Amino acid sequence: MSKNKVLAILAANTEAVEKIAPEEYLTAEGISEMVGIQRNTTSQYLNEFIKEGLAIKVKSRPALFYHKATFEERFFEPQQAVYDGFSQLLDEKRNNDSKNSEVFSSVIGAHSSLQMVVDQIKASVYYPGTGLPIMFHGDTGVGKSLLARKTYEFCVEQGLVEPEAPFLELNCAQYYHNEELLSSILFGYKKGAFTGAEENQVGLLEAADQGVLFLDECHRLSPESQEKLFTFIDNQHFSRMGENNKLRKSKVRLIFATTEDIQDNFLRTFVRRIPITINIPSLQERTSQEISEYIYTFLIQESRKFNKEIIVTPWIMNRLMSLNYRDNVGELKNLIKIICAGAYGRQNNQKQVIISAESLEESLMSRFLSLKEIDNIEDTDLLVSPESQITDFIHTDTAESLMINGIFKVFEKLFQQYQIEEVTEEYLVQQLSREATTVVEMLVYEDNEEKNTLKLLRNTVKELVNFLESSFFIKMRGNSIVALTSYLYKRSSFIFDIPKLSQKQLEEIKEFISINLLMESKLLNALLELLESKLDVTLTDSEKVLLTFYLKGLDLEVKKPEVRGVILAHGFSTASSIADVVNRFMDEHLFDSFDMPFNVSLEKVKEYMNHYIKSNDCSKGLVILADMGSLMFLADSMEQLSGPLLIMNNVTTQQALFVGEMLKKKTDLEIIAEKIADHMPFEYKMTYPAKEQELMIVTVCQTGLGAAQQLKEFLQSSIPEETGFHVEAVDYHYLKKYGRENSLFKMYEVQGIVGTADPGVADIPYVALEDLISGHGQEMIDRIFSEVKDEQIRKTINNNLVRNLSIERLISAVTILDVKRVISYIDEVMDRFERHAKFTLTNSKKAILYVHIAGLVERLIRNQEVTHYSGETRPQDRKLMILSESLEILESAYNIEISEYELNYLYDIIFDC
Repeated sequence: MSKNKVLAILAANTEAVEKIAPEEYLTAEGISEMVGIQRNTTSQYLNEFIKEGLAIKVKSRPALFYHKATFEERFFEPQQAVYDGFSQLLDEKRNNDSKNSEVFSSVIGAHSSLQMVVDQIKASVYYPGTGLPIMFHGDTGVGKSLLARKTYEFCVEQGLVEPEAPFLELNCAQYYHNEELLSSILFGYKKGAFTGAEENQVGLLEAADQGVLFLDECHRLSPESQEKLFTFIDNQHFSRMGENNKLRKSKVRLIFATTEDIQDNFLRTFVRRIPITINIPSLQERTSQEISEYIYTFLIQESRKFNKEIIVTPWIMNRLMSLNYRDNVGELKNLIKIICAGAYGRQNNQKQVIISAESLEESLMSRFLSLKEIDNIEDTDLLVSPESQITDFIHTDTAESLMINGIFKVFEKLFQQYQIEEVTEEYLVQQLSREATTVVEMLVYEDNEEKNTLKLLRNTVKELVNFLESSFFIKMRGNSIVALTSYLYKRSSFIFDIPKLSQKQLEEIKEFISINLLMESKLLNALLELLESKLDVTLTDSEKVLLTFYLKGLDLEVKKPEVRGVILAHGFSTASSIADVVNRFMDEHLFDSFDMPFNVSLEKVKEYMNHYIKSNDCSKGLVILADMGSLMFLADSMEQLSGPLLIMNNVTTQQALFVGEMLKKKTDLEIIAEKIADHMPFEYKMTYPAKEQELMIVTVCQTGLGAAQQLKEFLQSSIPEETGFHVEAVDYHYLKKYGRENSLFKMYEVQGIVGTADPGVADIPYVALEDLISGHGQEMIDRIFSEVKDEQIRKTINNNLVRNLSIERLISAVTILDVKRVISYIDEVMDRFERHAKFTLTNSKKAILYVHIAGLVERLIRNQEVTHYSGETRPQDRKLMILSESLEILESAYNIEISEYELNYLYDIIFDC
């Protein structure tokens, strides 16, 4: 009952709050007095409410608590459960107020290409006092004057200036040739200051007191006026002309605008006083949707002036969208005004004004016809009426907001399916990683010219990523760094569209990530810690979830050996210190670590190692270095162990370095164990998973493991999965020396060895690579695959071996063809020929035909046809006709015609003529 009473009192106290500020009745002590229970009990209840999402906390002295739902009704929706202080809560309120502002919503592009412009304006006006002076920089007609007016309206809306505060504007270019007059208008003058000064005159600086003064074309200000202005910016004092001994004070928010280069046209001392320069993009740099919004807006304005409907043909609309407007928005507006006026004058007596190619003046028609590239965006007539609204033509949901909301709906749906066991962990990770990768890359796609800020940010992120790569022994692709940088750069444009996960959802997802995306989570947290310290960037929990799955989708290249290693040691950082020394010394992530508390139970250690085996591929083997003999029990306790396990006790840095060096050299675990026993006084135990031995083929090469690995991949792609055969590359010299002592022979039933030289392992069949290529190794291949009883599967293996070996040749020989595609067509040709001609091609013959026919197709595509044939022609030969019909598959696929010469060459190859 007391817990419910605490919640009720918290709600009532929050309801009583007039403004967000420290209040005694919002503290744990104040609430406990009202409820009549002990303070620590109240604190416990309040912290439980926070975990349940019912309350929020502000870490002040003392801590304050609000009822979340009531707070949301009174003020705004809080994005966090716990705030570090009132300043953080107030900053969020300000951002929320700013986000909900109606002033900039009417500015086209405010949530896309002008998002950063709007953010900079808001940041400058919120600066204490009179805000920071702003300099708008951009070409003629980009909308500098409009933004200045909107800045004033925003100040009024946010209560930064009074509703009746003045907004004054001066175009300095109008007085360019009379500097004294310009100065007198700006600063005012005293009676008698100059000839004609018959009375005292208030200047704009004085008249704009408590308001906003906008100086357009300010590059026309003389150096003297600039000096006076920067003095005013420093101390809000100025003097009228002729008042040398009198200072006047005025509180004015200053906005400047220029089309010229700032460094070349202003005093350095003046530029230093204007800390925020806002670059307004030209119309050419704006999005196509924004350009269309301008066109619709201006057409609606003209329709209201005419009080008539306007119909615009697609021909006109698409060309309006494609024109290059040198004078930007102003030129577009005037062009639409001219087009509408011309059409209206010709159709004055009509109910509708139709704008088509026929209604254009000759000069405009010439300009429209000169366009070479046109985007066909509109395909139907556009009808605009005096009652039309811009929302009738523009979808309010942005692509970004739709994508972001879509991905989190997918997250929610898939997690629900996972919880009721409709989908597996693997499927969930795969799907969410794919979705996150797609969304992040689409969100950050940038086709405009790269900004300097983005370049600097990328350099910073790259520097941090380089540090993390060396710390985590991973490799991130260059385009992923670009994507992460662009995400951080553009996140302000879509951050408010990211849904907030409930506390329950968040806890469930975090738990899932801690098990299934542990490395990606650690990497992201490390990156964010560095970013927060360097760039003052703080991501929401929802963003962290999104980016964790994005990192998973990158399939990060982790520099880990095939055989995994773990160091287990008691103490605060004993295991991690040893692992760190070995990993850095070997320049490879050889060992993971588990720093165990001294009172940890053996059951807890077992639980950790079973989780490790589940989360990591240990099929090639696992080495555990433990600090106590009691942990040797793990050798017989590991569940789901899929590879050999070597465990040793009394771990030291020396021992770990010794083992790490052999792991890096890919030494077999049996050999590591023997050498350890010979050189160091350690106990060890070697165990193998209790499972039925599976079939395996070993590949070797005298030149090293690299070639053996390539041969392994070649064999793997040739053997169907249903055979159950595994393929493993082994060092030739090692196999020759140790033979069956290799742990592979204890885990698998090795059926044969394929390679460039016979290592001489007793009772294991060997097939030479050259015999495989020539087709002479057929008998030995049949022996190796004797366990495969299905004759059709053995035939498939045989065909695959010949075909895939030819593919390897084709990769270097065929340069303009899709190798897999041409191979599949050649397969069809040979299969059709064998069936109709009742003729079986040998392996060696098939290999030659793969190479020759692929080369033939490439020649014909390049128009390099063979023009002569010196052999015997066979116009009536039945098999030649069958061959010709079989090749029609290729002729149709590549739109080529195989000549009689080429046909006879193929006949000679098949029948050894």
